[in-house]
Amino acid sequence: MAIVFQLTLALLLLGSFVACYFCSKVWHWSQVLLAETVFLLGLAFLILAGEVFRIQQVYGKDNKQNLARIEQLEPVVDGLQFGTNNLRVINSLEADEVPVRMMEGSSEDEPGRMLSVRDLDHELGMVTRARGRMWRDASIAGINNGTIALTVPAPDPHGIKAGAILYVFEQGQPAPLNQRGPSYIGEFRVSDVAGQQVQLQPAGEFDERSVQRLSTTQSPWILYENMPLDQYPDGQMEILTDVSAEQLKQLIPPQSVEEYLRQGGPTQPGDDDWNKVGYDQEGNYVPRDAWNGSTQFKYRRSLRDYNLLFQEASKRYTQMEADFNALTADNKKLETALASAKKVQAAHEAEQQKLRTDLAGVTRDREAIEAHRSQVETQLSNAQGLLEEAIQQNTELAKSMN
Repeated sequence: MAIVFQLTLALLLLGSFVACYFCSKVWHWSQVLLAETVFLLGLAFLILAGEVFRIQQVYGKDNKQNLARIEQLEPVVDGLQFGTNNLRVINSLEADEVPVRMMEGSSEDEPGRMLSVRDLDHELGMVTRARGRMWRDASIAGINNGTIALTVPAPDPHGIKAGAILYVFEQGQPAPLNQRGPSYIGEFRVSDVAGQQVQLQPAGEFDERSVQRLSTTQSPWILYENMPLDQYPDGQMEILTDVSAEQLKQLIPPQSVEEYLRQGGPTQPGDDDWNKVGYDQEGNYVPRDAWNGSTQFKYRRSLRDYNLLFQEASKRYTQMEADFNALTADNKKLETALASAKKVQAAHEAEQQKLRTDLAGVTRDREAIEAHRSQVETQLSNAQGLLEEAIQQNTELAKSMN
């Protein structure tokens, strides 16, 4: 059809030129030019009119459908931008699997108002403000004398300032119990910033164990401006909301998993009042000072201040390390004193052995002296007896001579 139309236009154009040629023999050249111009303009109008007709035929139906679709989507767009309580719009979004957030207090009987993108952006801003800024996929560029060079890929610029305190974690999914997974690295101070690279130094004292741990840490890291908060399942930052009981048992130590499993469930005898949340018969919250016999209670686990816990753990570790070092030093002193005592003991034992040898010699000499003394005493006794006998004889001889 297009070829036929083009051939027809070509024949008309050729015919106009032929007519101009023959008319020029009779008409003035200006009349011929005017007639040909009118013909060409009419031909151009015909071409443009045909093109408009073609466009109307091709796109007219789609245009009507698109206009109708725009009219249908305008309330949806307005609802997303400004919020709405139009059930048709809300149901349409839910049918298209678009996440819909309703205002607090909404129910099936009173659906209330759907939150707008502006409302959600405000909530996101509040959550981000409470959480603080966060930087993911930070890779280690080098470690030198306790200073860690990190490359922060996004955002650019990252906005980290020198002197800021950052809480550093290994990035990744948590590992089951008894298996090493991503863990808390520590608290660091930003010492220098150069482009997308930052220099970190430990905010506290790092011992040899911590330095060795840095050399074996898993990269990348995730940096937090504030220590992550522990919140209840209805909090916006609770990461364990959709985790099953079996998964919790695999992730949380046995001494702590019970309170997570009981969260939101019935209370038990002996539970502290701080772990109880009161509700009336209609499920409305009841403050502590309004509790009565009809109040129903649900268990609420105690929240943890991870920053304080990590600091206390660091203090305990430092104290234990100091005690260990003191005991090690005392043990070395005791070992030195024991070695010295053993040397003194050996010297005393040698002296004692020498004294025993001397005692044995003295004992032998004493025995010899006592034997000699006994012999001398015997000889002395014999001599004394002979002397007395001689004196007696002399006395008798003297008497006989008189």
